[in-house]
Amino acid sequence: MRKLLRPQDILLLGLSGALDIFEEIRDPLSIFSKSYENMYGFVPRRFRRNNFTHLVWRSLKTGYIEKIIKNNKAYFRLTSVGKERIKRDFPLFILQKEKWDGKWRVVVFDIEETNRNARDIFREKLKELGFGMLQKSVFITPHDVLVDFYEFVVYQGLFDQVYAMEVSQVIAGDVKRLADKVWHLGALNSRYEKIIEQITKKDLSKSHDRGKQLNKVMQEYLEILLQDPFLPKELLPEDWRREEAERLIQGLRKRRQYG
Repeated sequence: MRKLLRPQDILLLGLSGALDIFEEIRDPLSIFSKSYENMYGFVPRRFRRNNFTHLVWRSLKTGYIEKIIKNNKAYFRLTSVGKERIKRDFPLFILQKEKWDGKWRVVVFDIEETNRNARDIFREKLKELGFGMLQKSVFITPHDVLVDFYEFVVYQGLFDQVYAMEVSQVIAGDVKRLADKVWHLGALNSRYEKIIEQITKKDLSKSHDRGKQLNKVMQEYLEILLQDPFLPKELLPEDWRREEAERLIQGLRKRRQYG
């Protein structure tokens, strides 16, 4: 994925549980104070409180979220409409929870140079669906996304220039080495390690300016997630660090909101 996270994306992704950070959030709108920061567990950089308030009300109005009362406290949670929005805009966050069927999806395309805009849009869609480039104009993914892919091809009118195949085996020696080459997992893993280092060495849970530091760390974490292809565990390095980074951030967020 290369899609930029908008504030509403962060709100809905958090509530969906797709990020495994939180599934419901305290209502900050009745008190004009820093309690509004507890809604995300952090507030995105350069995002003003009044814009944040408008975002919440807009999400309520569109039906993406709903307000509930739990233990005499107000919370927000995702609705079925909001869940469909997440599935549509961030399919990999949902697909990561599904077991791999052992199959590969291979896409070959030949979009003319004169139609560069369509080619660029097509390549971005492939990345959004978790495809990685094996060779020029040849992309692969282990995710079962051909239905979404087919709908996109139909919408873009690219039938004569795009070919998709589903195969049960890719003969390429070590598949983990193949995955590392296609999706650059080593570099991505290093970024997760830096997140872990920032949290453990700086001990953000005890820092006097932990709110500001936590905002920065969580923003960086979400940016890394947008680059993560969410491959099946069978294709990941043995020392894959995403889950550890995720647990540390979840712990920080909970201590900050409830501690």
